[in-house]
Amino acid sequence: MKASPLSYIFSALLLSAAVIGPVRADDVLSRTIPGKWIEPLVPESDPEPYYPEYDRDDLLARAALQVNVGQYRRALATLGKVPPDKSPAQTALLKAKSLAALGRFDQALDVLARPDLAGDLPAQVLHADVLGQLERYPESLALLDQLAAKNPASVPVHFLLGWYRERSGDEDGALKAYTWFAEAPQDYAAQWRGHPRDFTDAQDVVYIGRALDRWATLSGAYMQDQSLNNLILSMFTAAYQRIDTECYSAHTAAAAYFLAHDDADEALNELTQALTGNPHDAAAHALAGKIAVDGFNFASAEQQIAAIRDVDPDSIAADLLEARNLLQQRRPAEALAPLNAVLARRKDNIEALGLMAGAQALLLHDDVTAQVLKQADSIQPHSAAAYFEVAEQLAAMRQYPRSEAMYKIAVDRAPWWSAARDGMGLLETQSGDEARARIVLEAAHAVDPFNVRAVNYLKLLDMMDEFARKESAHFIVMYDPVQDPIVPEYFSDYLESIYGVVCGDFHYEPRLKTMIEVFPTHDAFSVRTTGAPWIATVGASTGRVIALSAPRDGAGGAFNWSRVVRHEFTHTVTLGATDNRIPHWYTEGLAVWEEHSGLQWEWVPMLQDAVKNNKLFRLENLTWAFVRPKEPNDRQLAYAESYWICTYIEEKYGHGAHLVLLDQFRQGHDLDTAFTAALHEDAGKLYDEFSVWAAKQVAGWGYDDASNAKYTQLVAAADDLIHTENYADAATKWEQIVALRPMDLLPHERLMGLYLQLEDWNKAADQLEILSRVELKDNRYTKVLARIYQKAGKLDLACQRALKAVYINPYDMAAHELLAELDEKAGNTAQAAHERHVIPILQAWLDRQSQENDAAGAATPSQGAQ
Repeated sequence: MKASPLSYIFSALLLSAAVIGPVRADDVLSRTIPGKWIEPLVPESDPEPYYPEYDRDDLLARAALQVNVGQYRRALATLGKVPPDKSPAQTALLKAKSLAALGRFDQALDVLARPDLAGDLPAQVLHADVLGQLERYPESLALLDQLAAKNPASVPVHFLLGWYRERSGDEDGALKAYTWFAEAPQDYAAQWRGHPRDFTDAQDVVYIGRALDRWATLSGAYMQDQSLNNLILSMFTAAYQRIDTECYSAHTAAAAYFLAHDDADEALNELTQALTGNPHDAAAHALAGKIAVDGFNFASAEQQIAAIRDVDPDSIAADLLEARNLLQQRRPAEALAPLNAVLARRKDNIEALGLMAGAQALLLHDDVTAQVLKQADSIQPHSAAAYFEVAEQLAAMRQYPRSEAMYKIAVDRAPWWSAARDGMGLLETQSGDEARARIVLEAAHAVDPFNVRAVNYLKLLDMMDEFARKESAHFIVMYDPVQDPIVPEYFSDYLESIYGVVCGDFHYEPRLKTMIEVFPTHDAFSVRTTGAPWIATVGASTGRVIALSAPRDGAGGAFNWSRVVRHEFTHTVTLGATDNRIPHWYTEGLAVWEEHSGLQWEWVPMLQDAVKNNKLFRLENLTWAFVRPKEPNDRQLAYAESYWICTYIEEKYGHGAHLVLLDQFRQGHDLDTAFTAALHEDAGKLYDEFSVWAAKQVAGWGYDDASNAKYTQLVAAADDLIHTENYADAATKWEQIVALRPMDLLPHERLMGLYLQLEDWNKAADQLEILSRVELKDNRYTKVLARIYQKAGKLDLACQRALKAVYINPYDMAAHELLAELDEKAGNTAQAAHERHVIPILQAWLDRQSQENDAAGAATPSQGAQ
């Protein structure tokens, strides 16, 4: 018998029955908000739902509506007014649903165990459901078997038989139960295709859709019949659109289905509708929380956790979501508390054990990880779930070999589970093995043809199959030979020129050649890095692989690719030196430091404001300013501050301190331990001292009130002199302004223009050097510099600046012609010949682009034609 790795995505759906976790006095005392023990007749704070006129005085109808919209306490109050002799079975059913939703499971079971309900099918189905949710699987399944014998046509009974067999680890038994829905005499798929309007029970249709999905997944039917995808979705849609517009569980089921196919956008659309109808639907909140965690939206995840606990303060689903939220924040030690809370009540909970093993793996407690996995195997010997959880956590931390080993076990145990194959395929792409990635992802696509992430990656791999490769001593550059013929002419030589410098700075050389993948469109680059077609950057490193958007219009726009690849290769080196355990902010700070460009102009007022108003991030929060910024400039501030901290460490403690820190992180130590070993003070103390240093830096920038007033006066006077064409005196004024505010871009720009006007080439060159040092996208400064150095007879400098102009915009013909001319005049024969070789290649590319643009314009109908 095989066991099932049921995803938490689908297990969250069971919360719609609101039965998570037993209630015991010691559990309650351990909670900080024992809300479930508040008098049950206290109504919700929500406004009462709208009652149709004909139902206004029907207490049972009113209670049913209240349950449907999640007002469980109000429903209990309403039911308390129902005469004992009026519809006792329906009253008991609604009361049990409400009690279970509030987490009062013992009381719910007491109600459902009443002798007079022994023959009531809905009550007995709910009884079995509650037992199953409490993980009392033998009792639940025994009751369901009895119900199936007496009610062989019951849709809920057969669904729950499959569900709880799968939950208990009996995958074969689960498939047998789900197959009941797909084969004669039922064959609900055929019935639905032929006569969908014969189905009039919305909840039954939801059960059928979910059962057919599990059957198709476990049996591999999706591979043979791809129409099942639309058929199942049409069931959920019909349930909430045609049959019962107030069947909110159908929206939640559809959301779970979309999320299982990695379509978070559609899942969120469905969840919005589910929570609009029932704002207390714990299943919907659990799914929304999962999406929030995956998107690094930790505040939103906390809101979903709070919403679940508002209904059931002891919710196991909330504890598990809290653990996921902490793990995604790279806080595995803190995740242990909610996981221990779950396992104290449900020692056999596979999801909790998997997350516990993942947390221990991140803490480098390999022995404990193995023990927890052994415990999971003793409960469900063939389950992939725990191994999948460990693989996901290790993959998020780029622990590629350790993660791959776990994914392989998960795939071997659950070959039908697309999530495990998707995760492994993504891992292979990030580690640079596209051939293996294709094998895994094609298998994932075969299992689930509608998985969005797998489809995106396979399209990307198809594109990459057409890439050309240029291999050098330490790098493999991959590019589109048609769209980007200039890439191989410069990338490899530049990369080899910086290899020894960057590796020497951090005392580490990658064991394998680093792969540089240049994508012809920004969307393709985004899929390569995130699995989705958008990301707000032009370069990314996953370790061995560096992905870039092509540095030209139509892709990432022109940018200084040499600076970007140096930055990204620094990530490759520092990630490798620490076995991918370096804090994100630290690898970013070192990468900016390694650019040797200094502070960017746009960072200056931002840093000044952050220091003045105490907005700098403390070290423990710095990484999340990159990943999940709360304010529009948080990510830029995080880059600037990280660079600043690295600069401060370099200045005060020397470069050797960075090497010690890298080694400490490689050993898995936290910030305090690492900083104490390297700097002899913990992270908090380092931050306090850094803050003092930062204040001193800002103090010399001229942004205090007195300097601001003087700045305003001087600028007005200097501009007046420019307007009267008194350029020499204007230059003197702007020199005073630069001295007052040296980190302001405007004075340097004004001085550059004035010195050019005055033909003071040396001073103009000084200002141009300052302006070009951090310029990433505009090569005009460097082209003018090249001409000035040529005029001054400094041909070597002229050639260097012309080459930088080519690097900033590789598709600028004027820059290439300038470089060729200067190389010839400087006697750089080989370099000049190289440029003369490149120019016709670029001209052919420009001509083709022009022809394509003309053809596109001709194909567009004239707006004025009638």
